[in-house]
Amino acid sequence: MADEETNETEEVAEKSGGGLMKKLMMGGLALALVGGGVFAGPAVMKMISPPAEEEEVAGEGGEDGEEVAEVSSKPALYVNLHPPLVVNIRDSVGDTHFMQITMEVMARDQELLNSVREHTAVIRNNLILLYGTASYDEVTTRAGKEKLLADGLAEIQAIMLEQVGDDSVEALYFTSLIIQ
Repeated sequence: MADEETNETEEVAEKSGGGLMKKLMMGGLALALVGGGVFAGPAVMKMISPPAEEEEVAGEGGEDGEEVAEVSSKPALYVNLHPPLVVNIRDSVGDTHFMQITMEVMARDQELLNSVREHTAVIRNNLILLYGTASYDEVTTRAGKEKLLADGLAEIQAIMLEQVGDDSVEALYFTSLIIQ
C-alpha cells in the first residue's frame, strides 16, 4: 500500500511540476530561436544576395560594362610570396626593429599569377627596398599597415606592367606580420 501511495505521489508531481518545467524550457528555446532568426536573418541574406552596387556596374551597357561583369565573375586566385620578407625599420628614437611579412597576391587570371611567380625575385627586391624605408611608428598603426599594403600593391602592379604589360593584380594581403 505504501508503494502505491508513493507511485501516485510521484505521478502527480511529474504531471504538475514536470509539465510546467518542460513548457518553460520549450518556450525559452522557441524564444531563443526566434531571437536568433531576427538577428541572424539580415546577415544571412546579405551573404546570399549580391550587393546592389555590382548589379549596377554590371548592368551598364557597352563593352566596358560587360568587361567589368566578366572580370568580377571570375574567382579570386592567390599566389604566396614565400619566404617571408624581413626588413629592418627604425623608430622615432633611432632604435632598430625587425618586421617580418608574409604576403599573398590576388588576381583573377591564372596566367598573371604565373607571371607573378616568374618575377618574384624583382617583386621581393622592390618590396624589401620599399618596406625598409617605413618607420616603426607608422607600421604599428592600422592606417600604417594599410598604407604598406597599398604601396606594395602599387609596386607590384608597376612591376607587372613593366615586365608583362598587365597590371591587373587586384590586391595584396598580409598573411603574417610580425614587428619586433
